[in-house]
Amino acid sequence: MNKIDSVFYQQLPLSPDFEFDIRVVRTQQDALYRGFGKYDLHYHSFWEIDYVTHGAGVNIFENATYPFAAGDIYIIHPYEMHNAFPDDEIELYCIQFSEDSVVRSVFSDAEYNGELAHPRFRNAVRADDPHHAELERIIRRTLDEWRARRVGWRPAVRLALAELFIELVRDFAAPTEPSLPASRQNRGVLQALDFINQNYTHKITLEQAAREALMNKNYFCTVFKQQMGCTYYSYVNRLRLHHACALLKSTERTVKEIALGCGFSDISSFNKAFRKAYGISPGDYRRGIDVTVQTDGSEDP
Repeated sequence: MNKIDSVFYQQLPLSPDFEFDIRVVRTQQDALYRGFGKYDLHYHSFWEIDYVTHGAGVNIFENATYPFAAGDIYIIHPYEMHNAFPDDEIELYCIQFSEDSVVRSVFSDAEYNGELAHPRFRNAVRADDPHHAELERIIRRTLDEWRARRVGWRPAVRLALAELFIELVRDFAAPTEPSLPASRQNRGVLQALDFINQNYTHKITLEQAAREALMNKNYFCTVFKQQMGCTYYSYVNRLRLHHACALLKSTERTVKEIALGCGFSDISSFNKAFRKAYGISPGDYRRGIDVTVQTDGSEDP
């Protein structure tokens, strides 16, 4: 597998009332394979469940690589960098859906926030997993409804995806730190998150994020921390450092190029933030020295 050449935000041409979509990948071009010597990772703001029915290849995520084969299921979190690289022709169904408009719409706020405030899920589910059959059953029912499009197929898919989400919460939670909190009642913060996640590799300011949320910056800081569990600056720094880690491991770009490409103003501020967050320098991380320290990386980006 060649080095990863780029990481980009996948802005799909979705309608304003987007709930879910199902995409069928059958060729290397469908999988965003870019040709000779080029491999890209992408990320997006919605959930994706991939179900492989034919063929083989490699699935690359931010921090892991998985060979895939027929029967495999992959869970891709919002804003998680990933891509599939087929060996040859494949058949892979990508079920993409909005957590807010699909999953949360089925439950009351109390049910959702009380029981389904989800942890992070493990990415790969193999056919030999004891809970694979139940997850596969729900996915097949979703695909059947999508293909047949009988009366009521959209609410039927919405219900199936909500059931799928419950199954993930029950049986596929990963023993790692939680992903973004599910309780995003303030729509302004959600708008700001979309803006931040699409633009963090550029110079963005607290004032810009607050404007996206239609708030003054002091109130925005308060609401953002309540909902996200960290400050605006911590969140932006974490995104930039996470992106930098992926590029340090998967590309030959210089540390300076990575620092500037991830939104840091200069290499000095990048080195300082990286060492504070991980306890080692970017160069040491690239050479494979283990990370020993974690902090919130709360410095002003």
